[in-house]
Amino acid sequence: MTEVAYRDENEIREVVAKFERCDFILAEFTHARHLTVACWYLSTLPSEQALERMRRGLQSFIAHHGKLGYHETITRFWIELLANYLCQCPQDATLISQVNGALQQFANKDVLFSYYSRDRVMSDAARASWIESDLRPISSGGSTTPEFERILEVLTEQS
Repeated sequence: MTEVAYRDENEIREVVAKFERCDFILAEFTHARHLTVACWYLSTLPSEQALERMRRGLQSFIAHHGKLGYHETITRFWIELLANYLCQCPQDATLISQVNGALQQFANKDVLFSYYSRDRVMSDAARASWIESDLRPISSGGSTTPEFERILEVLTEQS
C-alpha cells in the first residue's frame, strides 16, 4: 500500500512545484514524492532532460536543507527503472494512473538492493558517479527505449 494516491494532475504538479521551491522539509520529501517528481519529469521532458532536472533538483534540495547526500547512482537507477516502467504502460494510460502505478509497484525503496549489492551501491564511487548494477541488469529484456539507452551511454562516458 502506498502512502499516497493522486486523484488529479494538479496534486502531482503541486508535489513537483513544492520540491522545486524546496518547500518540503526533509522528512516530507518521502520516497513516494521522489518517485512522483521523477515520473513527472520523465512524462513531460525528454529522458536526458528528466535525468538532469532530477539531478539538479535533488542537489538544490539537499543544499537548501544544509545537508550532504546526493547519490548519482541511486538517482540514475530510479530514473532508469521508472523510465522502463513508464515505457511499458499502455499508451492511453493517464499520467495519474502511471504515477499511482509506479508508487504501488515501487513502494519499497529497497528494490534497489535486488539490483545492487549494498557494498557496491553505498560506495563512494557510486555516490560520485554512475556505476552499473552488479546483481542483475536494470533494463530487463531491452525494455528501455533506444533513446534512453543512448543517453545512458553518453552520460556514462561523461562520468
